[in-house]
Amino acid sequence: MIQHTTFGETTLEIARDVIERFHYSGSVPTGQNRFFVWRVDVNGTSVPLTGDMFGSAIYAVADYGIGVNPYQAAFVSDLFKRTVTPTEIIELKRLARVEPRIEGLPLTYFLAKCHKVLRREGYRCVVSFSDPAHSHTGGIYRAANFKHCGKTSEEWHVVDTEGNLRHRRYAYRYARRNGVSIAEARQELGLERTPTPPKDRWVLWLS
Repeated sequence: MIQHTTFGETTLEIARDVIERFHYSGSVPTGQNRFFVWRVDVNGTSVPLTGDMFGSAIYAVADYGIGVNPYQAAFVSDLFKRTVTPTEIIELKRLARVEPRIEGLPLTYFLAKCHKVLRREGYRCVVSFSDPAHSHTGGIYRAANFKHCGKTSEEWHVVDTEGNLRHRRYAYRYARRNGVSIAEARQELGLERTPTPPKDRWVLWLS
């Protein structure tokens, strides 16, 4: 029997296990990240959750941080005709929940707790993206009152010899480390360029 839930911030080490196991990307993004965690007290019962200390278990994690697009604040400001600075906008990079889902513990409640903290710290806007290529339709964002704001441009990624999709920065980082061009890096790594479908953009104003 679940007694109660607790909410707070957590570390990369704790969040990584849930994200790598339950998020479709299978990875924690690089760059600046800030993690929130939602735990349930299982009181020694057999609820199949990711184990944590003191008889509690992790049910969901959220990863916020600075996105890869340095012009995101300017884009959102122009879109809404409402000024937001780069220090007032933050991206929801990952949202992951363990399986199976527990009735009565909606992720919208978890997101509301996260956004209350961020709003208190001066953030005014949250941006996130859903990826149709992974059957992610953005339903959770819609339920959490995000506004759908169109699609991103088509991006190019790379595929290795085993058919695994790699981020375009994979070749870029190799090129920078080894002093070669990106085309040479792709050739040396055995990578081929491939387009990926546009993602859906979601925006939530906190103020």
